[in-house]
Amino acid sequence: MPAIPRYLRTGALIGLVVALALAVGYFNIRPSSFDQQTLVIDASQPDFFMENTRILMLNEQGTPAYQLRSARATHQRDDDSTLLEQPNLLYYRPGEAHPWLLQAQQGVVTAGGEQVDMITDVLLQRQDPSAPTARMTTQALTLYPERDYAETAQSVRIESAGSETTATGMQVFLDDGRLELLSNVRGQHELH
Repeated sequence: MPAIPRYLRTGALIGLVVALALAVGYFNIRPSSFDQQTLVIDASQPDFFMENTRILMLNEQGTPAYQLRSARATHQRDDDSTLLEQPNLLYYRPGEAHPWLLQAQQGVVTAGGEQVDMITDVLLQRQDPSAPTARMTTQALTLYPERDYAETAQSVRIESAGSETTATGMQVFLDDGRLELLSNVRGQHELH
């Protein structure tokens, strides 16, 4: 039997190694792995979030309608609401120079911004340095920005210039600054 020339043996060995490398590469990187995979969308999961949020909304005249700051805002896909952590809302009324401050530990803005629910350690206060400051605190408050109206069914405490008033339930008409306490109203006034 004649001897196989050395160049043929070397070429056959290199060809075998290349074929083996191609086979290993094919099985490690299959063409099927490049197919489009179907994503599973869970509607209960948020679709985006923002940290250290500052939102300034202007009205038709180009003046501030409100300014919202929040440590974190998480948008929920399923109901189009936004969950807020430590919201701080400055709510400007047309024709008034000083806004209302509304802050809490948590908040929820419903779809379209028609309703803002503030939850846990809620503070409502007018930011007018020329007028006596009245601090209204409660555990939950719902603001309806389009109606210039806020309400709660929870216990309320109002502190102002040497007086303190408590009640259960409150309606605040922001357009004219009117406040209605609904039940169990108790007041204490200190004379100086």
